[in-house]
Amino acid sequence: MPSKRKRALVVDDDPGMQDLVVSILAEGDFECETTDTATEAYRKVEEQEFDLLVIDRKLPDTDGVYLLRQIRARNIMTPAIIITGHPSVATAAEALQWEAYDYLVKPFGVRELLEKAQRATSQQSIVDENLYLWETLAQKYNWRHVLSRNTDVQQTYVVAAKAAGGNAPVLIQGETGTGKEYLARAIHYLSARAEQAMVTLNCGGFPDELLENELFGHEKGAFTSANMAKVGLCEIADGGTLFLDEITHMSTAMQVKLLRFVEDRSFMRLGGTKPITVDVRIIAASNQPVEDMVASGQFREDLYYRLNVIPLTLPPLRQRPEDIKVFTEHFMRQFGSGVSKQISQEGWEELHSHTWPGNLRELRNAIQRAIVLSVGDTIEPEHLFIEPELRMPENATSSKPAEKRGSSLLTLEEMERQHILAILEACDGDRETAAEILGVSRATVDRRLKKYKEMD
Repeated sequence: MPSKRKRALVVDDDPGMQDLVVSILAEGDFECETTDTATEAYRKVEEQEFDLLVIDRKLPDTDGVYLLRQIRARNIMTPAIIITGHPSVATAAEALQWEAYDYLVKPFGVRELLEKAQRATSQQSIVDENLYLWETLAQKYNWRHVLSRNTDVQQTYVVAAKAAGGNAPVLIQGETGTGKEYLARAIHYLSARAEQAMVTLNCGGFPDELLENELFGHEKGAFTSANMAKVGLCEIADGGTLFLDEITHMSTAMQVKLLRFVEDRSFMRLGGTKPITVDVRIIAASNQPVEDMVASGQFREDLYYRLNVIPLTLPPLRQRPEDIKVFTEHFMRQFGSGVSKQISQEGWEELHSHTWPGNLRELRNAIQRAIVLSVGDTIEPEHLFIEPELRMPENATSSKPAEKRGSSLLTLEEMERQHILAILEACDGDRETAAEILGVSRATVDRRLKKYKEMD
C-alpha cells in the first residue's frame, strides 16, 4: 500500500521563491499548498493539517516569526522552517524561541532545504512517542519533567523507554548538567521496578574505603568504629535500580570490585564471610568519554563492556539551542513564585548567544539569579550575568589574542567578586539565600567574603 504523501504549506510573497520551494519539496514527495500572506496562512493552518510549514521571514502583512508565534499560541506544533535573507544570532534566536525546527539563509541549495524538510517531518513520530512517555510518567507517578525539543534527545528517550522493559545495564554519557539523572529516573519509572527504590550514588564523592562501604556495607566489628552492621546501597536497591553517577571517578581497584558485582549481582559486606545476592538494575553515568578513558588505561575495558550494554548519550545544551526557550520557561515557572516576569528580546538573544558550558544546570542558576536581581517585570541581559568570554561569537572563525582585546576587561577573580557581591546585595545580605542562588555552600560564600575583606 503506497505511503501517504506529506503535506506542506509554503508561505512567501515572492512568486519565484514560492515556485522554487514547491519544486524542491515536490522532489521529496511533498504535496504543497501556497499562500503569500500571514493572514491566509494562519487560516489554512487552523482549518487543515500540515506536516511541514516553510515560512519566509518577511511577509507583506507581518513578520514570519510573528506568524509562527501566533501558530504556536494555538498549540499547533507542526514543524516549521523559517527562510531569511539576513542571517544573525538575533534572527536564529528569535526563530528558535518560537520553536522553529530550523531556519535557512538565502540563497540556499536544493539539497539543504530538502534534507531539513525530510528530517523535520520524519521526527514527528519520535515527538509523539515522547509525549506519550511523559504523559505516562505524569499520570502513574506524578513525575514531571520538561519535554526536550531536540530530536537527538527525543530519540534517546525513545530508546530508553524501550530499554526500560529489560534488566540490561545502561551507560549514560554526557557533560555535567545535561540531565543524565533525569534520564536514569525515567528508565526506572518506566520499568517493572518502578514501585521499588531507585538508589543514587555519586562515585566521585568518596575515597575507595568509603565508596566500598557505601556500596556493600559492613558487618559489626569490621573496623574499629563499626559498632553495628551497616546495610549498603546495593542491598537497599534490591528489587529496584542502582544509579552509579560519575562512574569514571572510581579507582582501578574499586572498578575490579564493582566488576564482580555487575557480573553476578553478589557481594560481601566489609568484614563479612557470606556472599549476598540482590536483584538490581544497574544504570551508570559519566561526564567524560568512557571509551577515551579505556584507551588511556584509566578505566577497565571489561567493566566498560559490562556496563555499556545499552549506551545512551545526551548532547550538551550548545548543540540543542531549541531547548533554551523551553527550559528557560520551565525555570521561570519554577522560581517565579507567582511573580509575572518576562524576558526582553535582548535577553533572549543573550541566552541564545551563550555557549552554556554548565548546560541545563548553568541555565537554571542564571534564570534563578535573574528573577531575584530584576527589579521590574522584565529580565534584561544585565540580570543574567553571562560573562562575555563565554558568549557564542558572531563569527566563530575569527579570534583575537586576549591581550589585544583591551585593558578594560576584568579578571575572572574580579568578575566573580562583583557577581557574588551583587547577589548578596539582592538578597539583603542573606548569605544562605545567596549561596543557594550561586549554587555553592554557605561556607564557600563566607570564605570568599572573608578574602574580599582582607583584600580591601
